[in-house]
Amino acid sequence: MLTQFFFGSNPWLLPAVLLLVLGLSIELPFRFWKVPDESRVTDGTFNTMQAALFTLGAFVLGLSFAQASARYDVRRVLVVKEANSIGTTWLRAGQLQPADAAKFRRILTDYTAIRLKAYSTPGQPQLYQQALDESDRDQAALWSIASGSLRAHDSNLGLSLLVQTLNDTIDVSAEQLQALRGRVPTAMLILMIVLIALGTLSIGIRFARDQSRPALMSAIFVIASVVVINMVIDYDRPQTGFVNVNLDPLKRQLQSMQSPGPGNQPSLR
Repeated sequence: MLTQFFFGSNPWLLPAVLLLVLGLSIELPFRFWKVPDESRVTDGTFNTMQAALFTLGAFVLGLSFAQASARYDVRRVLVVKEANSIGTTWLRAGQLQPADAAKFRRILTDYTAIRLKAYSTPGQPQLYQQALDESDRDQAALWSIASGSLRAHDSNLGLSLLVQTLNDTIDVSAEQLQALRGRVPTAMLILMIVLIALGTLSIGIRFARDQSRPALMSAIFVIASVVVINMVIDYDRPQTGFVNVNLDPLKRQLQSMQSPGPGNQPSLR
């Protein structure tokens, strides 16, 4: 349930909840915490405990950010890799007989459009799964044409290369699927938010002890914390959050396949 909340809900919902939680973590202690006249916790001890909380929170935040940004980079690279594989496969389809080549390229064009659809709908499970199923059927059809032609002309080097690049195209689609499904563990995100919330709570307690609360600086701190936490999670929400993987390589490849100019076949990037 929490995984769905982090990665499948409206991207504005999580920041709103975090703003509320962190804001109340400062405001409630300041307003309602009754500090004894002779507190047993000295300022030095309190400062040490507060620093420890923020250090732990920063450590977990750094780990989460590293994991999320690394996965984002992998997804971005795989989009370019898939566009290149599809472009090479399109070019090498010229080794097929004219009728087979036309059918192969038509299916490959549909396949590329479906791949784009899959990348654009990861937050809609039904449409996403439908796109994946169509993608699998197109892969089977492409493989049937290429492998059948190679069996009939097993000494044709061009057909061997076509089968090889088609295999690469199928493999990279599986890699991309795994990259889209991989996320920072939910338990780590919960731990990160809890530690940051406890650190924010300690700020509220400090304000209560000092009987003073700088409202503007408190708001800036809360907003900055929410932005950073949301950015970590947003890296693992491809195409559904505020930070999206650039799909231009696949889009350009599809456009060149749908309307190639005279002698202008899709080329590698």
